[in-house]
Amino acid sequence: MDQQREIERLKNELEAVKRLNRELLKLQQDQDSLEFSWIGNLGHWFWDYKENKVTFNPKKAEAMGFKKEDLPEFVDFQFFTDRLHPEDYDRVMQLMRDHLTGKIPVWEVKYRIQAKDGSYRTYYDRGTVTQRSETGEPLFLAGIVFDITNYEAEKQELMKENKEWAQMSKQDKLTGLFNRSNILVRLGQVISDVNKKNRKTVSMIVLDIDNLEHQNTLFGPLFGDEVIKEAAAVIKETLQPDQFAGTFEGGKFLVVLPDVRKREAREIAEAIRVKFNAREFSEPAEVTCSFGVAEYVGNETVSQLFNRADRLLFKVKQNGKNDVLSD
Repeated sequence: MDQQREIERLKNELEAVKRLNRELLKLQQDQDSLEFSWIGNLGHWFWDYKENKVTFNPKKAEAMGFKKEDLPEFVDFQFFTDRLHPEDYDRVMQLMRDHLTGKIPVWEVKYRIQAKDGSYRTYYDRGTVTQRSETGEPLFLAGIVFDITNYEAEKQELMKENKEWAQMSKQDKLTGLFNRSNILVRLGQVISDVNKKNRKTVSMIVLDIDNLEHQNTLFGPLFGDEVIKEAAAVIKETLQPDQFAGTFEGGKFLVVLPDVRKREAREIAEAIRVKFNAREFSEPAEVTCSFGVAEYVGNETVSQLFNRADRLLFKVKQNGKNDVLSD
């Protein structure tokens, strides 16, 4: 009889503890909603490490697409970790191990977790061991989690836009080639690589559209833009992916050819010249280009290499234009 009464007493105590826990959890959920709803807060969580039972705000499960009836009676740590993105799993688990063993004071991590529909949401989670045994073993952890999926999506979009803007800032708007300052920077980088023995050599082509000013006078500046854009198109379709081109001024272009000797560079220039001569335009104009080609000589500066190629271009202009000259 006494044993039966003791069992009933323990049952009543257990029910009282459960009722208290429900009230405390409800109070915590209400507090979460009041304090943090504006920043994607999903509420606090509690992990009884010894029993491997996780108590959490239902908003976390709802955000993942789970209803209360979808959840097991007792949710363990693995319910969430089994849904971690494969690329995040090892990092997240290592951080938790480091915190549980006392190597780091707080478990703080961003991770992707799979929702019920198979998509991934991004969470920011922060927690700490609140109770340890006399020997230092973890007994209980508490933390808070935030859904930052929208924030991450916006950040990625901004990063993409910034990358696009950065690329656009390097480009000449009319042609899509590098602008003057950035093609010179590229040339300087390649020369530096040659000097460091990271590249064998570099050749350079300076080309200029013949009689562009005269064409502008006859047919107007819009025709001049058409000619410049067509020259850029021919250059793009002739060069390899690791070769660069940019505008310099007016109808003048610079072409940078890493690891290309002068002879091959001259062949590339000739290919551009022939293709450009064959292009058709909106006006009955004879449109040609002149070329100067030079290969880098040790210890030359960017200016010295450019000036050598530009002087060769000038000689072509003097000798009748529409030709390629190398030293």
